[in-house]
Amino acid sequence: MFALTRFLLQSYTRKHAYFAAFAATLISMGLLYSYKPNPVMDSYAVTSVFLFIGSAWIALSFLNHAGPQQEQLHMIHIGSMRKYLLSQITALIIPVILLTFIFILYPIVFRMFGEPVRFHELMLAICGHLVMGILGFALALFCQKGLMANGTRATSILLILIIVSIAAKSLTGLLPEALAWLRWILPPVSLMMNGLMNRKSIPTYEVWGTLGYGLFYFAVLVLVYTAISVRRDART
Repeated sequence: MFALTRFLLQSYTRKHAYFAAFAATLISMGLLYSYKPNPVMDSYAVTSVFLFIGSAWIALSFLNHAGPQQEQLHMIHIGSMRKYLLSQITALIIPVILLTFIFILYPIVFRMFGEPVRFHELMLAICGHLVMGILGFALALFCQKGLMANGTRATSILLILIIVSIAAKSLTGLLPEALAWLRWILPPVSLMMNGLMNRKSIPTYEVWGTLGYGLFYFAVLVLVYTAISVRRDART
């Protein structure tokens, strides 16, 4: 399985499809830190959203870079659709970890903050970036060509999901109280962003709770994606 993960990453990087998404994500970070000093957690909250968008973009290009015949060959060689999907997801986690590493260390190394980063803030920022990143690519799993043949429609749907996820707190605030439960259906990006930004005014357990909910949401998306893919494979 790890050999397939490595092969998928090598195949993807050889096609240079990652460049635009990586470059745009890093440029966004560069613009944010174009002046200093910056507030610690507010800045980390913003870069975690950059990672959410960037990982969705990277995932969409990664999932579409190989043709259906190539994917069938991979599944035959590895012997299981579930192992193939796990290899895909493992490959998508690696750029999330890489970008998290860059987003966390860049402002510290180049002294972009106006105050020292405390250990608790550092742990919160790392976990926030990782959860945001995996949530981003989890949304893209459902917008790949294998599930949506129309690439333009798939990209549009992914963009709408990203926008709605980021603006969910404001959008659900406009709804009547009877529909307030809808906030728990939308990806909890705005909840996590709010928790990171307002860490000092929100109880610590609530901030960590939003990250835990994001992780749970990711697990549900992956389980649904696996069920859909296995059923689709059984029909072919």
